[in-house]
Amino acid sequence: MEAKHNALHRALRVLAAAAWACLILFAVLHRKDFTLENVLSYTPKSPLLAAGAMLLLFALKSLTVVFYAGILYGASGVLFSFPAALAVNVCGTLVMAVIPYLLARSVGAQHADELREKHPRLREFERLRSRSSFAFVVALRCVNFINFDVGSMYCGAVRIAPLPYLAASVLGKLTDVIVWSVMGGSLDDPDPAPFLIALVVDLGIAALALLWVRRLGKSAPEKER
Repeated sequence: MEAKHNALHRALRVLAAAAWACLILFAVLHRKDFTLENVLSYTPKSPLLAAGAMLLLFALKSLTVVFYAGILYGASGVLFSFPAALAVNVCGTLVMAVIPYLLARSVGAQHADELREKHPRLREFERLRSRSSFAFVVALRCVNFINFDVGSMYCGAVRIAPLPYLAASVLGKLTDVIVWSVMGGSLDDPDPAPFLIALVVDLGIAALALLWVRRLGKSAPEKER
């Protein structure tokens, strides 16, 4: 009975992997279609349908790695009022964070080692993770030196707890969400002040997060290095 259960489990994992492979291939082949103009042209006129379509695009973005989420944040700013754009973009951030996280979590520590080899900057953040997983994820999202989807996969591979991970991901991306929502909503506004203020705040927070990570890295005990 146990052997049959294990065989069924392996078969389901193979089918799931094949399904994800097809989705990833589709997203990569069509990544050039992910421009602000195309996103807006594909989006339904109904607000609820438009919100659903945006969340679907966020899900597809999480499979591409190379596509920049700011385009989707900005599209939400164009399509919705500012409060609605914030809500859609926060939900979209959660969608982007969940999918790569779950995929990598099923693989485990071996994938974490591979990611550290391909992305050496993760080692700086790793010292912070030994102190606080929540702060680690917030800094990872704020600094933007590590691709969002790569960071999500790494967090899944090292098995950071789901709820703190999701909360920290939203908190770390909140300034990006605000900046791009403001930018999208002000495309027809000749006054650049709101966008510039939001951009300066965003860059300032990213710089402070980077300094924080590096300071903690320098002060880390030798055994953590």
